[in-house]
Amino acid sequence: MVAPWEEKATAKRGKLAASISKDYMIPESELPPADRLDVSQVPKEVLPKEVIEITDLTATEIVDAVATGKYSAVEVTTAFIKRAVLAHQLLNVFTEFFPEIALKRAAELDEYYKSTGKTVGPLHGLPISLKDQFRVKGVETCMGYVAWITNEPEKENSTIVDLLLNAGAVFFVKTNIPTSLMAAESRNCVFGQTVNAYNRTLAPGGSSGGEGAIVSMRGAPIGIGTDIGGSIRIPSSFSGVYGLKPSHERFPYLKVANSLEFSESIVSVDGPLAVSLPDLTLFSKALLAQEPWKHDPRVIALPFKDYEVPSRPLVFAIEVNDGLVTPHPPVLRAMKMVTEALKKAGHEVFEFKSYKPEEGLNLLYRAYTVDGGENIQGDLDKSGEPGIPDILPFIKGFKALTMSELFTFNKDKLEYKTAFLEYMNSARSPSGQKIDAWIRPTTVGASVPAGQLKIRYLGYTGLLNLLDYTSVVIPVTRADPAIDLPTPVPGNGLLKEIEQKTWEDYVPKDFANGPVGIQVIGGRLEEERMLAVAGVVEAALKV
Repeated sequence: MVAPWEEKATAKRGKLAASISKDYMIPESELPPADRLDVSQVPKEVLPKEVIEITDLTATEIVDAVATGKYSAVEVTTAFIKRAVLAHQLLNVFTEFFPEIALKRAAELDEYYKSTGKTVGPLHGLPISLKDQFRVKGVETCMGYVAWITNEPEKENSTIVDLLLNAGAVFFVKTNIPTSLMAAESRNCVFGQTVNAYNRTLAPGGSSGGEGAIVSMRGAPIGIGTDIGGSIRIPSSFSGVYGLKPSHERFPYLKVANSLEFSESIVSVDGPLAVSLPDLTLFSKALLAQEPWKHDPRVIALPFKDYEVPSRPLVFAIEVNDGLVTPHPPVLRAMKMVTEALKKAGHEVFEFKSYKPEEGLNLLYRAYTVDGGENIQGDLDKSGEPGIPDILPFIKGFKALTMSELFTFNKDKLEYKTAFLEYMNSARSPSGQKIDAWIRPTTVGASVPAGQLKIRYLGYTGLLNLLDYTSVVIPVTRADPAIDLPTPVPGNGLLKEIEQKTWEDYVPKDFANGPVGIQVIGGRLEEERMLAVAGVVEAALKV
């Protein structure tokens, strides 16, 4: 007998399927076979030339092309709709698809341009995809929960959606996430598993994995995700795209759906994933030009200010291994590539160890479970769905903190953040210079096998959420079984059991072609500086 929650989920999938016109779809006979793992180049094999010409552009190039009249907003939107649908056919990325709303919006933008000769803003005509947390008027939001399937469209937009519309953006799709968002995967009982464009046996990461997947296929030039433990950065790394985790209070989060909503123990932030590094700057500058602090009381009044990188050699603190869990060979190789490229470019690099990462990790997991898992479990219980096994660490075996215990936790967290700040301020390179940026892995591996519960450690990203530091992810390489050979378990991580299992998971052929990105990290509210410094790192890698 089919459970009621399963019937509800099946109906929701049917509704999504019905929203995708066959006019936008590639016939099944023209799609690659299921055993073709790398489908990243399929769009160029099956889509019309004019679609590829538009969708291969970066976001920065697109807004310039629309502003000069080379392409209309309708042309651009239609091209991305077609490429996004192909991405969905290959990777299962959609949760909501609303091309009619998008094309109506694009036509209005074209009419404005035709009548005034001007654009409405810096993102005029730019299609942007959304993680299924962001509310769009007239579109549903279920965030992977069966209980949230109400068939009632949203009556208002999230604040960030309104501000980006003011800047000229066009929204047309929302993408997949894990149940509750509290997993570095993208699967749930409603929409199923999203997979990786570079190897369809691998995951695209999470919780913004649908965004990582669609951007990696250039089904959208920019996508908006959220991050409470790595949820922008892990999909950026696993999917081979660029990502920005800003500090809390820099970008607006008002009216965004969430688990653990209104918890201040650790706070989710929103930010972009994109096909190029300049696109992250384009997004940030355009959003902050809308003065979000006038619309979301939590946002600091801090306009975007271009940062000029010093002409001197920069100083990079390189943390290859946090001392808790040693990364896999592809990640170690990526870190070596970055280190050598920066040295060759004349910058100073030195080996760095972060401050008491085990203490930070303990605080991180306390922050995630202050309610004893009641929030997530409550939404599962409303429908009777089992959820996904990935989220069990956040809902089982914990007791909600009392008010007194919460005060103590907040004190411990502040003391750790203060000590970490003092540690960073006093850190010096061998030549006695202050650090310009801290570079560390994004994750332990080059993705993970999809749906197999093998994302065992989030310390490389989660620590930065606890600290509220700025982080930019840039892609470096992809896993190569011929180069990234297995070695014995290092056995030098403090979390020996996790490290043991993580390294037992590493079978080189299983990770073939999985992208690897690294983090370029600065302090709190240093988005402009880190975007610029990340450009220095990328330039060194391209030499």
